[in-house]
Amino acid sequence: MKPTILAPLDGTPAAAAALPVARGLAALEDAVVQVMHVDGPAGTPPDPAALGISAEQLGGARLTTIEGEPAEQIVRVAVERMSRCIVLCTHTRPIPPPRALGHVTRQVLRTAPCPVLLVPPTRRAERWVPRRILLPHDGTPATAAALAPAADLAERAGAELHVVHIAAPTAATRTQPGTLRAPRYLDQPQHEWPAWAREFLERMAALGGRAALRLRLSITSGDPGREILRFAREHDADLVVLASSGHWEPARAAAIRAVIEGTERPILIVRAGTESSLA
Repeated sequence: MKPTILAPLDGTPAAAAALPVARGLAALEDAVVQVMHVDGPAGTPPDPAALGISAEQLGGARLTTIEGEPAEQIVRVAVERMSRCIVLCTHTRPIPPPRALGHVTRQVLRTAPCPVLLVPPTRRAERWVPRRILLPHDGTPATAAALAPAADLAERAGAELHVVHIAAPTAATRTQPGTLRAPRYLDQPQHEWPAWAREFLERMAALGGRAALRLRLSITSGDPGREILRFAREHDADLVVLASSGHWEPARAAAIRAVIEGTERPILIVRAGTESSLA
């Protein structure tokens, strides 16, 4: 059986924005899109019209109807189908600021057994092919968990992987085992940054040969959320890959929330301890 990309839809027009991204990812992963409608009773004949989509939009994807609490059922089906990724919108109904995620999406992110690809509901219903993938990196093992999935996806898509290290004020205090320590002073790149880049590339090589990978390294400093948004905008990224430890400390949670609120680009959330690679 082919692997699945799970795309939960709730029948709202906004939710359908996730479908072209799910189909694009499935094409890269040689997977099947499993469209899931949580709107019991279970066993109801699948009907694309009930989801506000046409048979053409469905494009050969499998469609199933499930009964129960949405987030719980999404995670259950992802486990049972061994889904490589869950693709869903950040929210499908208006939510008051500063919340960036709807209730169901929040719950799925907490317990998903695989990476979760968040799609802004305002994204146009057009084909999605990633050509430029942005991976913010702060040197911690939690961030490194996203490196292999981002590299795999970039290589499959023939995309450029742009890794940007953001030297935040707290970066020098990180003590997590396995941390790739960044230079403390951005104004002395002639000594410290080449060494950091070499160590980073050595760690990349340890993940396996990726001769076809187009890799670009950048450094910057400042507020992580704002810098990620700036790089995504200036370099026209088609996908932003963010790492999560599963227990976001305030600084990381604030950066992720800022990116979700501030960009119209799909965001792949990879949590350390879940599937380390989409492949």
